[in-house]
Amino acid sequence: MSGPDETRAAWIRAVEDLWPDARVEAVPPGRSEGARRELAFLPDARRPRLLVPAGMPRAAAAALRRYSHDLGLKQRASRGLTAAAVRTGLPERTLRDRLRVTGGGPSIEDRLSELLGRPVVVSVGLGSARANRKPILHALSPRGEAVAFVKIGDTGTARGLLAGEAAALSYLGERLAGPGSPEGLHVPRLLHHGTWRELDLLVLEPLPTGALGLRRREQAPLAQMRTLFEVGGVERAPLRGSAYWEEMAASPGLVLDERQRDRFGEVVERVGKAHGDLVLDFGAWHGDWTPWNMAWHRGVLRLWDWERFSRGVPAGFDLLHYRLQEAMRTASEPPYATWPDGAAALLGPLGLTGPAAEATVRLYLLELCRRYLLAAQEPIGGPLRADTERLLALLHADQPEPTPGGTP
Repeated sequence: MSGPDETRAAWIRAVEDLWPDARVEAVPPGRSEGARRELAFLPDARRPRLLVPAGMPRAAAAALRRYSHDLGLKQRASRGLTAAAVRTGLPERTLRDRLRVTGGGPSIEDRLSELLGRPVVVSVGLGSARANRKPILHALSPRGEAVAFVKIGDTGTARGLLAGEAAALSYLGERLAGPGSPEGLHVPRLLHHGTWRELDLLVLEPLPTGALGLRRREQAPLAQMRTLFEVGGVERAPLRGSAYWEEMAASPGLVLDERQRDRFGEVVERVGKAHGDLVLDFGAWHGDWTPWNMAWHRGVLRLWDWERFSRGVPAGFDLLHYRLQEAMRTASEPPYATWPDGAAALLGPLGLTGPAAEATVRLYLLELCRRYLLAAQEPIGGPLRADTERLLALLHADQPEPTPGGTP
């Protein structure tokens, strides 16, 4: 099975998990007799972005009204017009690719209705095939009110990421909410984290977004990045003496492939020798801060996807990730094919310059390499393996110049 058939099968499997013991089948419109739920593919089953509840135009329209900072003016206008059209119910007959759910026991909609204290229906997103792929649900009232976002842990990798996000949101909720907390950064409130029918559920407050919250993408949210970096305090220490480097130095032992383990170990050792005496500031980072994981709404930055949050990392990682990941989306060459020349200059607004900035770029790429190596060895890590090999080769070929100790 390959191509569109494999894609459709993956979505069907996801729906089968959400409606246990039910029959899930692909059907054309108009064959929903006796169905518990009929879900329509948007835009179609060959290029699926969402499954929305058919026959509920308000809920389907609400599922489309999500605006990240990644969307330009034309995309926002297009999405708003599509949502408005779907809300009328008129275009529904054009959504010809459907899944019909019949029979079965209590469903995810039943469970979420219990947890949230009101009846909900869900739209379903799945994403591209990769190691951290998981169903993501938008829980909505039948009238189209956003009630919650729900991440589903259906693999070991996904369960681990959900547990990490739950811990991160609990930690941040105590420090970024309430009187005296920093203004301008809003993280979702954790509503529930638990297990249902062998699936882990992470239920989150829906963050408000709007079509009018458009800002220049080249302006990275530096103030909010500083707020997050300082959220648990900042420690200044030599790289070699930090808890961060202690964990990094041990990480090659987690790589299963012997060749990759040896090459990665050489890179870690080389970087440690070159920059071990460098004094750095260590704080928190989001771990995947990109324009598509945030939105501006009423002057406040709403930031989601906290699966990779961690503390005690060198300053500058979030800004590098924001800039370099966005640049790679429009680059003509494959990711990590060449060294990101000019990346060190991106750190100037944070006060990192010269050899310290160069070392920070190297440490950021090393952090990504560790992440990719561990994710790529998972059973569904195949799509990440080419990027992993390129990044490992890039770092292995690099010959860092020793950085003098002292304050950057």
